[in-house]
Amino acid sequence: MTDSLPTLKGLRAFEEAYWHGSFTLAAKALNVQQPAISYQIKQLEQDLGIALFEKSHGRLVPTPDASELYDTVSRAFRSIRTTAARIRAKDGDGIFTIATYPGIGTYWLSSRLPELSERLGVQVKVITLVKDADLFPEPADCWILFGQGHWPGFEARKLIDETVCPVASPSLIERYRQPDGSIDVSNIPLIEQEDPERRWLSWEAWLDRSEDDWRLSDNRVVVNDHGMALHLALTGAGVALGWTGIIQDLIDGKSLVPMSTHHARSDFGYWVLGREGFWETAQGRLVIDLLRN
Repeated sequence: MTDSLPTLKGLRAFEEAYWHGSFTLAAKALNVQQPAISYQIKQLEQDLGIALFEKSHGRLVPTPDASELYDTVSRAFRSIRTTAARIRAKDGDGIFTIATYPGIGTYWLSSRLPELSERLGVQVKVITLVKDADLFPEPADCWILFGQGHWPGFEARKLIDETVCPVASPSLIERYRQPDGSIDVSNIPLIEQEDPERRWLSWEAWLDRSEDDWRLSDNRVVVNDHGMALHLALTGAGVALGWTGIIQDLIDGKSLVPMSTHHARSDFGYWVLGREGFWETAQGRLVIDLLRN
């Protein structure tokens, strides 16, 4: 019949292949072999009478028809996952726990919590601690941490690249503005994050990678947490290196102002971690959809 639904297996294989841009990664997500994904996609194409993917320079490229189908399929599956998560929550404790750093929790995650709670159908609890070693023992459902994506025993999904630039409050900028309108940055206190493990981009690393012509101040305020650094910047205590993906809301609201057009980048970033298999669950897919949007 022309109005019959495609198979559920075919649609799930298509959703994962479109999402990952790879049959191999789709197979891993669904815990099957790659030929099984290829077969399901081929059967779906035959059923619909269209091509869903093309190969271009070794890359899997969705066709316009595939993009249209994905919009419909992803909305339908998202609705199913939301309902399933709410039903499952009735048999649990009704709490979904995220463990992360204070800065992430305050300046990035907090605005996403109401929708996350509503979509999951449970109360969302956030635990914040400064050190990774303290966060891992927490009984959380997922963790948002800084690194390169490799944590043994966990599956990580990248959220935010490490891209930093100097930011300050409007009041501090006006305080250091010269009569000719320029700003003497060499006298402004720099808020520096203590980093014994040398994981984060320092002021010197930003200057080297950004190729800006700043003369860095020797006046430093040292803190052990990015959230505290941002708080001090908001109060006008100095200039902080801000992760642009985290503080975009503060920049848009003009609470913080970028003091340079030059950004420094690294291969580090913020990742959300779940235990093995979590991202293939209804909760896992909802969480990653919401945190990435």
